[in-house]
Parts: sequence; C-alpha cells; structure tokens
Amino acid sequence: MVIGGGQMDLYNDSHEKVCILSGIKETCITSTLKTGDKEITFEFRKTNRYAADIKEEGYIRTDTDEFVIKQVEPSGEWYKCTGTLNVEELEGKQYPQGFETVEKTVDECLTEAIDGTGWKVIRCDVSKKRTIRIEQNCSAWDVAQQAITTYRCEMVFDSLNKGISVYEKYGEDRGAYFIERLNLKRLQVQSNSYDFATRLIPIGKDGLMLNIDGKNYVENHQYSKKVKTMTWKDERYTDAESLKEDAEAKLDELSKPYRSYTAEIINLVEAVQDEEKKEQYKEVFSIALGDTVLLISKSTGIRESHRIVKFYEYPLTKEKNKVELANTRLSFEEVQRTEQELS
Repeated sequence: MVIGGGQMDLYNDSHEKVCILSGIKETCITSTLKTGDKEITFEFRKTNRYAADIKEEGYIRTDTDEFVIKQVEPSGEWYKCTGTLNVEELEGKQYPQGFETVEKTVDECLTEAIDGTGWKVIRCDVSKKRTIRIEQNCSAWDVAQQAITTYRCEMVFDSLNKGISVYEKYGEDRGAYFIERLNLKRLQVQSNSYDFATRLIPIGKDGLMLNIDGKNYVENHQYSKKVKTMTWKDERYTDAESLKEDAEAKLDELSKPYRSYTAEIINLVEAVQDEEKKEQYKEVFSIALGDTVLLISKSTGIRESHRIVKFYEYPLTKEKNKVELANTRLSFEEVQRTEQELS
C-alpha cells in the first residue's frame, strides 16, 4: 500500500494534479477481503494550504491505488477526509434491464460485464462454470460483487492499471503468527453460532434437488454431532453436481461457530533496527490481506489458524496497524440472500 515514503498526490475532479499532500495525519487504508474494496481516511488542518482543493469527487493517488474523495467533514481545527477505491468506470457501466450470463466461467462473465470500461481481467485461476442472474438494474461493479459470492472466489482490483485478478483463495500461509507479549498488543473476540447448521438442503431451478443415496441434503459434523437443518434455494443452478459442490462449500462454513478477532499488532519487521533480526522477522511476521496466521492467546485460551479478512494500515504510524481475522467468508444471511432475491 502506501509504503515507502507514504506520498499521496491530490488531483481535482478533472484528473489534473494539484499537489503532493503534506501536513496530514491519521492516514489509514482499509482493505477488505470479501469485496476487494479499499477505503482511505486522513485528517488535514483547516489552515492547510490546499484545504480548499481537498473536496468531494477529487482524487487521491498513492503508490498503489487511486481513491475518489467522497466525504470531507470538520473536526475541530481539522477536517477528516474519506475516499473510496476508484472503480468509477465499473460503477458507470450500467445494465438498466439487469445482467445475465449462463454457465460461464467467472473470467467470461467479468469480461462481458466490463466490456468498454477500460478494465481487464488480468489473472484468473477459477475455472468452474456458474450462472449470474441479476434481474434489476445493476452496474459492472455489482456484477463483480455478485460473482465473488456465486463463484466463491476473491478479487483484487488494481485501480491504477485497471486490472482485476481473480483467485480461488487470495493470500498465503507464510508461517506467520500473533502471540501475546511478542507481536500481539490487544485482542477483541467475537464468537457466535446464530447461523449454525450441520445439514443443508439445496434447491436449484424448477425444484432441482440432490439425490445422494436417497438423501436430498449434505451434512457436515466437523464441530457437533447434533442435526440442525437449513434450506438454501438458488434457481440459477440447473446442474445437480454444481449445486452439491457449492452446498458442501457453504456448509463447511456454516457447520462451525463463526469467530472473528480484531488484533492490534506490533510490526516487528519495522520495529527492530538490527538488519539480521529484521530479515529473520520477515520470515514469520510479514503479513498481508488474505494470509493465514496462527493466533496464540494464553489469556483467552486461543490457538487457532485464521485468515486476515480486513487490514487497517497506517502508513505514517505503522504501530497503529490492526487486522481482523475470521474463520469463514460467508454468513448464512449472505447464503440466503439469493433466495430472497428470487422469491
């Protein structure tokens, strides 16, 4: 992200460069795995030389991204500025009558949806075929967000080069870990089983149902032997094998309690001066969005591996960096959204 010197350039709404921003504080870039979206926030004094130029619909460009300024609000002697990832071309490609691709790969679906926007799919390692059907007006950005859910994939949007990368699973397992009294400063835990299920009955188009040795459901008892049944309906499925495959994937997440953690961390790679130690720390403490990390907390009795699903990066004050960890990507509410759309 804005690593290096953390330079940020300001452009006006005509995309003409105004200045290199200075005199700002509390810069934070938030990256979200589930949507591929990013947001930037920072504060600047009302007396800043370029305060009048930092206004809605202008642009902020960092080393790796471009953001559209969406809100400027006063806070005492300062203003707080919020910008969203610049995907204007994708949002501007409208489908007033809805959008549909039938049994296509996500690459084919996206290529059709973003045609004429200047964006391209530059990488895709997901090959399965699915159907995208949005019956109300939508944008190419909406299609991409629906594709993330339908294809159970993850996307990275390169706002500078207008490229979309599609991954089955973004990030790595570098062997990194968070442990108290070393690189974990504070941990907030959220855990619940409101969306818990061990048996899922999937229903496709025209009442298509599974028949697995006479059973119309899939089961997963990884956490509990109890039988808790839910139904998932999605009329875009016309193939029983695809319906079964995605039902199993969804149930893999539903059949265990949802757990998420907000972890305030110490960036040991940045904290140490010794170059030899810095290289050693890079091996186990370098992290990025989507990565799997081992969380060890003696005070809460936690020793579990989770993925980084949200990254709060403070490029000017790295000691404030935070991450959110979770053991699932979708809640049952999101699984059921399709049924609500189609009912």
